[in-house]
Amino acid sequence: MHIIVVGCGRTGSLLARTLAGRGHQVVVIDPNPEQFSRLGPNFRGRTITGIGFDRDVLLRAGIEHAHGVAAVTSDEMANLLVAFIARHHFKVPNVVARLFEPERAALYQAIGVPVVTAAEWRVHRLEQLLCQPALNVMDTLGNGEITIVEVRVPPAWAGRPFSSFFIPEKVVPTVLIRGGSARIPAPDTPMEAGDIVRISVATDALEELRNQILQAGGLECAS
Repeated sequence: MHIIVVGCGRTGSLLARTLAGRGHQVVVIDPNPEQFSRLGPNFRGRTITGIGFDRDVLLRAGIEHAHGVAAVTSDEMANLLVAFIARHHFKVPNVVARLFEPERAALYQAIGVPVVTAAEWRVHRLEQLLCQPALNVMDTLGNGEITIVEVRVPPAWAGRPFSSFFIPEKVVPTVLIRGGSARIPAPDTPMEAGDIVRISVATDALEELRNQILQAGGLECAS
């Protein structure tokens, strides 16, 4: 995945190193080139000196084909601008932002961008939202208690019932997308290869769902 991290402070640098260590193509943007020293000598990604909400800087970072953008500067309004531009101008599918002032959470909610607060957990959640293995994160609800994910059904799962994903009080499949058309199917509706299934998951059960999927033969991320 091609991921842009805007801000190379403690959170941004740790997130960038984590993502690059997992094999993702990472570009880090920061107006202060001295901040890039936080990335360490073994960082395999790219760095760009510039303002994160500058259109030309984002284009140089490859935002037109980015899979995810994380706005994690120490400036709340800068994060909001980056998130808005990435989501609404460049249609980046996964955009997350660092939140400082809880009362501003509604602003991010209005533009459909999940927010995270507080450093190890924050980095974990940012990575999870950007590239949860086998799960394509679409959105979060409330204060992050519920995560909406999509998965694409591989040939090995063809014929299994739609209810295969159901885990009581934890995981509820809600929508089946086939041939571009969405519907709410009966629980026993057989899935077909290439179907996209949208699922509501208690966020603390994401790992359980991922393991269930991998143990049963794996699914592909929807795209």
